[in-house]
Amino acid sequence: MSQTTPVVAVFVTKPGAEEKVEAMFRAVVPTTLAEEGCITYQLHRDSENPRRFVFTEEWASRELLDRHLAAPHIATLFAALPEHLESSEVSVLTRLA
Repeated sequence: MSQTTPVVAVFVTKPGAEEKVEAMFRAVVPTTLAEEGCITYQLHRDSENPRRFVFTEEWASRELLDRHLAAPHIATLFAALPEHLESSEVSVLTRLA
């Protein structure tokens, strides 16, 4: 059995962009959850820093994650996000235990 692919993506908005970015993120969740290979796709907001959003994801394979990253709804999101962000980091992980 192949190992799943966990992902953690952290985005920090520019001041004042929190609600706009939250709406943009929420908009892609239903489509993503329906994608082939999506095991979990959860959007979180940091309770200590409301400008910090964290996605926790798990994909059936790296190939299906890559397909997700190239999907039209994600490409559109990634094209629109930079003007609203202070920072972003997407980490593709390997589960150890």
